[in-house]
Amino acid sequence: MGRPRTALLSSERIVDEALELFDSGEPFSMRALAKRLGVAAASLYYHVDGIDHLIDVIRDRMVRDDPPPAPDVHRGWREEVEAILRAMHAGYARHPRLVSALVGAPITSQSVLDLYERLASALQRAGFAPVQVAVHLEVLDSFALGVALERAAPAEVWRIASQDGALFAASRAWADPDERLDAAFEHGLHGLLDAIEAGVRSQIADA
Repeated sequence: MGRPRTALLSSERIVDEALELFDSGEPFSMRALAKRLGVAAASLYYHVDGIDHLIDVIRDRMVRDDPPPAPDVHRGWREEVEAILRAMHAGYARHPRLVSALVGAPITSQSVLDLYERLASALQRAGFAPVQVAVHLEVLDSFALGVALERAAPAEVWRIASQDGALFAASRAWADPDERLDAAFEHGLHGLLDAIEAGVRSQIADA
């Protein structure tokens, strides 16, 4: 008798298949994942404790696939924040349909917590108090996640009957929706960092 199919399971294979299921746009569940793997749902729990744990393992994979540059004491706070946000954006862009699951599960992944610690430390070095650091983290996180969600939206965002007007012209200005979203990310990131930096300068002026 051959070895049971459950012996072929591993955390890496489960993550591979889970990402494909999320990317497909089909409803995600542990049962649906087990079906794709050709095993009973109970077999998954030898490798992951449940869906929240699976999401954290997926987070680890995302950091591994799109890591930010290693910490550098000579890197300024703004460059540090920008580098980490770009890495996060790259991971989200690979799997935009995963974003809703990411925001629905608590973060216990140490690799992801380390990234947020680096963001918080960079903002602290800039001179912000903890209450301000928390707000800036929320703004930056919401921005990166929001751009990613847009990638899962229909390519035709605005269905406009009239061909007159600025909105119609804007809707036809980009042939590639991904290029439009890349441009939106770059523009938004620079705008947010400019606003945060202006806050730093204001604090210095008021000191």
